[in-house]
Amino acid sequence: MKVLMICLTRRGGLLHFNDCLAESLSRICDVRLICAENAEHAEQAQDLTTVDLQTIDTGKGAKGTVLKLFSPQTWREIRRLSDEFGPDVIHVTSAQEWNPALGWFVRHVLKKPLIYTIHDVIHHEGTPFYFKVTESLFRGMPDGLVVLTEQGKRILTEKGKDPGKILVVPHGVYDFFTQYAADDIREQKEILFFGRIEPYKGVGVLLEAARPLLDADPEWTLQIAGGGDVTPYQALLDHPQICLTNRFLTDAEVAEFMQRAAIVALPYISASQSGVIPTAYAFGKPVIATRVGGIPDMVRDGETGLLIPPNDPAALRSALERLMGDAALRSRLGTAGKEFAAKELSWASIAEKHAEFYKKFVG
Repeated sequence: MKVLMICLTRRGGLLHFNDCLAESLSRICDVRLICAENAEHAEQAQDLTTVDLQTIDTGKGAKGTVLKLFSPQTWREIRRLSDEFGPDVIHVTSAQEWNPALGWFVRHVLKKPLIYTIHDVIHHEGTPFYFKVTESLFRGMPDGLVVLTEQGKRILTEKGKDPGKILVVPHGVYDFFTQYAADDIREQKEILFFGRIEPYKGVGVLLEAARPLLDADPEWTLQIAGGGDVTPYQALLDHPQICLTNRFLTDAEVAEFMQRAAIVALPYISASQSGVIPTAYAFGKPVIATRVGGIPDMVRDGETGLLIPPNDPAALRSALERLMGDAALRSRLGTAGKEFAAKELSWASIAEKHAEFYKKFVG
């Protein structure tokens, strides 16, 4: 089967997801991948020798992006890359503002079955209005949908989507980060929050919960790592044991931060799923997360991590205190998470499920 994958996201977790899926899928299907030529992780994809990687110019900045979107040359190039390859199915793997135009083009010009992976079935707090509009327009176009949690499938089914045309796969483990692990980096008494800082991520809840614990134990630190607006948290960040790395991290830095961490804390107020959880599992780290969205599908309470109610500083403080004071429990949860990821979250298994799903739409 020939699969044309399209991912126009320029960096971050969605691009990681796409690249990992493309690599594993290419071992059982013929895969061509179209990415934006200025994608920051395109170099990683170029190392995928079994994937036919092609790039298109999607512009730079808001004005450049709009100009390329409405350029006939852009669509001639996409058609050339598709016609030359002759796909049986086209799979758009991430949300992007171009998707409605891309969906129309696939359905009416290329006339190929269209599959779309919805990473966040429910929009996060703070999602721009224009993005909600473009995403809403595009979700009605695909022949089949892929979601990462059973909750996501339930929500789409309740909105009228055919459950037989929805595939549920877990979020695969980002074990490629471990290739950057350094022998000289040792685990420290450090709590890590990693990811883009957004209001729904609960950073304020984490700071409120952790500060009294840090005051009581000077050996522990809290590391907040990720780009985003930290203005609302400035007062809470002012603590000698709280470190802030407020920017996008390189892959090597992700590995370094994960290696140093003893606990990964993700107190999301709302979420559909999280790519940080399988990343923590890859490094054998215990996770504290909240019972929101599809997170309970990813964290087995008391086995691979601890689940707490959202927006509850007292519950988070209690969970942190429990893990901070019990190295054996941290080790047991971390080991179980790593084993769970290797068994249940392998990209090979996820790729096989995709290949079977595609067959439903190929005449």
